[in-house]
Amino acid sequence: MTLRRCVGVVAAALVLAGCSSAGQDTATSTSSSTSAPTSDTPTMTPAPPPTGAPTDRPQGFRDYLASINVTGAPVHLDQAPGLTITVPVPDGWAQTNDPLFSTGVEFVQPVGQTGNAPSVTLMAVELTGPFDPKDAIRHANADALPPAATDVTESFDDYDGFPSAAAQGVTGATQHYNRIVLADVPSTGKRYLAQLTVTAPTDQQIAANPPLKGIVTGFKVAVS
Repeated sequence: MTLRRCVGVVAAALVLAGCSSAGQDTATSTSSSTSAPTSDTPTMTPAPPPTGAPTDRPQGFRDYLASINVTGAPVHLDQAPGLTITVPVPDGWAQTNDPLFSTGVEFVQPVGQTGNAPSVTLMAVELTGPFDPKDAIRHANADALPPAATDVTESFDDYDGFPSAAAQGVTGATQHYNRIVLADVPSTGKRYLAQLTVTAPTDQQIAANPPLKGIVTGFKVAVS
């Protein structure tokens, strides 16, 4: 794998690989429902530092869901009826599926670049089992970033009308951004975890980098 990626949370159980492909205007899943665009970068607040020994820290989101008997299975974005997940693909970037494994993971990244270039991971997980998404989402940032991340900020504001959690932090020369959205699909009665992960060098701050900012603010989740 040539690009450094923080996949995190439920996606941490998946095996990911590098990729390259011809570009397109938008990476998208099925359905055609719409919602209002996000106009700017999310409002993030400093996250409280972990307390106590590592064993005393909050359990990760994946472990939390397992503790309340909720299971998850990754799905391809075009195989989730009633769910639409999209991100804009900037000029000079490309969107492609995971080329080696049937995980449903999609990538968006600059064409032909290697090393610590900006990259985006997009995926969905079908969740099975009853739970309160408003309560569950408060656990979503527990392991959304690498453990050594500093300058961590987070948000729990709803996103596109759905319960959501976002976290941002830095490890070394790499910036990490992660957003999780919990979306219920009325037409099928299914619930999904949609996840956007952005990894970039710290000299390409998301808020000041038009392609990265466009991806983060243009990430859309809609249901029908």
